[in-house]
Amino acid sequence: MKPYPVSNATPLLRAELDRFADRYRLTAREHDVLFLLSTGCSTVPVIAERLGLSQNTIHNHFKNIFRRTRTNSKAGLLALLINETLRRQAVVEPFVRRPRVLLVEPDDAERIRAIEALEARGVETLWELRPDHVLERIRERRVDAVIVDHSIADDGEPGLLQRIAERFGRHPIVMVASDEPNADRSSWTLRGATDLFQKPISIDRLLFSILEHHIESPYERSRLVRVETELPARVDGDVNGAIGNLGFGGAFVMLPTQTLDEATSYAVGSRVQVSFELEERERMDLEGEVRWRRGNSRPAKQAGIGVQFVNFDGAARDAIEGFVRRRKLGNWLDGNEPKRAAAHA
Repeated sequence: MKPYPVSNATPLLRAELDRFADRYRLTAREHDVLFLLSTGCSTVPVIAERLGLSQNTIHNHFKNIFRRTRTNSKAGLLALLINETLRRQAVVEPFVRRPRVLLVEPDDAERIRAIEALEARGVETLWELRPDHVLERIRERRVDAVIVDHSIADDGEPGLLQRIAERFGRHPIVMVASDEPNADRSSWTLRGATDLFQKPISIDRLLFSILEHHIESPYERSRLVRVETELPARVDGDVNGAIGNLGFGGAFVMLPTQTLDEATSYAVGSRVQVSFELEERERMDLEGEVRWRRGNSRPAKQAGIGVQFVNFDGAARDAIEGFVRRRKLGNWLDGNEPKRAAAHA
């Protein structure tokens, strides 16, 4: 009997099958059957052989799956899975599409630096120096994000931010760049800015913020701020595990099933100490609150605990957020040729 290679499935397929199974309340074995069907095992005898079960049992599993998903055939079941996957992936289109950015920056050195950095990341970048031409540029070029110097953002009455909002609504997003060290982010957001950046602007943080504001789905936004990893970790100083995914405010810590089953200290709401090193050899020693637990109920899922970091200081937060941003943006930009900036005097 050949074991079915769950671990060889692509991360996207595993993730979509897990979501589908959770939505329709499929059992672990029904999840296995669906996995094999979706990876090319189209007949009951083959699936039965791969799982070491009788053909009657596989037929019963399919009947249960059809009943829960309200389908009546394997073709209909696969069509439902594909349709839901494509619809869900459409939500993340802003994440995979390059934004078109309009830079309104009077300082020559800062403008050139920002354009070159955005070009290197494959982002089409326009620039404009005349505030009275900004609205027309947005309309002509279907701009996704405007990065405007703080001195220009308040130009005129009403100010430029207000004029953009009145003309275009929530799209494009507008971000303010300031060289004032004590600039107040909240005051700018009240005037319509989605974010405030100190000069010189961190281009990675800028792009990440643009993507984060483009994505409307809370679920997809949560995906943006976490990344899959395999970082060795220790819990409470003596339990070996690994960080399965790391996010801005927490992590999923993979643990051996036996350790999770036997431990009583990992109850939801309890506190644990999590230690790990980022690839830059930055050591993290963080306290976390257990928000959820997962046993090894499915072959495609690893047992572990979901931890939310507490008492999270600035240095550790910056290191983790930088780690996540670099990897997310690296995947997003991978394999794309840079575009030349479109200059406009």
